[in-house]
Amino acid sequence: VNIAEKVGKVEIILKKKDNIHWKMLGQPWEGHNTFVKRTDRGLFYRKCKLVSKTEVTHDTKLFCLMLPKGTHLRVPTGQHVYLKQIIAGTETVKPYTPVLPFLPLDFQEASHQDGVHIYLMIKIYSSGLFTQALDHLQIGDCISVSNPEGNFKKSQVQTSEDLILLAGGTGFTPMVKLLNFALTEVSCLRTVKLIFFNKTEDDILWRNHLEQLALKDERFEVQFILSQPTKDWVGKQGKISSSLLSEFVKRSRKDSKVLICICGPTLFTEQGIQ
Repeated sequence: VNIAEKVGKVEIILKKKDNIHWKMLGQPWEGHNTFVKRTDRGLFYRKCKLVSKTEVTHDTKLFCLMLPKGTHLRVPTGQHVYLKQIIAGTETVKPYTPVLPFLPLDFQEASHQDGVHIYLMIKIYSSGLFTQALDHLQIGDCISVSNPEGNFKKSQVQTSEDLILLAGGTGFTPMVKLLNFALTEVSCLRTVKLIFFNKTEDDILWRNHLEQLALKDERFEVQFILSQPTKDWVGKQGKISSSLLSEFVKRSRKDSKVLICICGPTLFTEQGIQ
């Protein structure tokens, strides 16, 4: 199998067992020369090996999974995969959005997206059977990972001038690749704002990465908003609301085209959309 990533070409070479002339290739199976919608194909899972697990915050970890030998998969920006585990005899499936191993600070195409590793930033819940099972995986253990799914289109970003990202907790994960793509490949963007809602300072994912990113690129701005801050917190506080968002959700100029993306817990997302 030969793969040419830049042109999207996959060449498969099949060698005959015996070097003889074939008069025909055989009878085609049912479904030959037909097309199936991607949404109707169902999920295909691969056994991926856990190669590293590192702490991000007090309750969130970064998992690095390695695809099986000979497998090449890049999860597109804005799409997610499903993890499948057998827990107490029951098959359990949960969606997660892959991230990068870190946020690049040089704004060049990320060479670490090698198509062989998948990085997942996952919050471990003390009462969550699925995440507890994940946390108990040992290096070298395997877990089933699906093909990517999602309907996000990069063209939405490529035609925008202002990008506003609203993230609540681990709803930050889809924003990682989106930030990297926007700041490295979309030249028409004037501003990229991340409004990041959390309970406490200790819950903020990759705070240092984001602050360095804001210093590195003048187009990028990040606002941390806490709902349960300590008395020492000098930043914004509160929960998502129209009055709070009105301070930050603004156009860079009167007629600029704005794209707003939101991700977080269900209630957070519903209130944000309202």
